[in-house]
Amino acid sequence: MIHGLEQVGFLSSPYSKQFGQEYHMIRGDKIILRTVREIDLDDLFTLVNEVKNRGEFLTGELYSEVDFKNQFHKHGFWGEDEGFLLIRVGDKIVGRIGYSRTMPYFDSLEIWYAIFNPADWNKGYSTQAVSLLVKHLFSTRKINRIQLVTDARNGASKRVAEKCGFKYEGTARKALFNQGEHHDMEIYSLLRDEVNLRDYAPS
Repeated sequence: MIHGLEQVGFLSSPYSKQFGQEYHMIRGDKIILRTVREIDLDDLFTLVNEVKNRGEFLTGELYSEVDFKNQFHKHGFWGEDEGFLLIRVGDKIVGRIGYSRTMPYFDSLEIWYAIFNPADWNKGYSTQAVSLLVKHLFSTRKINRIQLVTDARNGASKRVAEKCGFKYEGTARKALFNQGEHHDMEIYSLLRDEVNLRDYAPS
């Protein structure tokens, strides 16, 4: 355990048998990150489609249940270039955190996250989820850069980025269309040589 963070094994999806890996979780002192199981699908689909819980900064698109479950059966929501993990507190799913490739010519991944219920906001879950996933990705992938992009009005997400050691790089002007308006997006990044994986934890 290092500053309340414990990584348990190499994460793999139950649908990633070709890698010869067993199922593992990533544990923190507040939360657990783990891949999605089939038993999670119905509750998870309801949570990700609940627009009223997204707040003012997340977009309001809806997901097809058929496509959602097909993606799970294809790769378990966990692959080399994109995927996501559940954020759990005890037996409760409180959110999810994911990653995806950025530009094809960038040696980087972008991470994103959502805490589903406003009652679970401001409890440190996002900060610990970001730090756990950053540590896991730098430990298991040959990437040199992880970025986080947030609505310029979202002070809470900017604080998460700063607590986890990300540096502000710039603003993508009017890059996101949400709730009938275009909004500026701020870009934060963290480089491999800026992270001591043994001691990395939120400040």
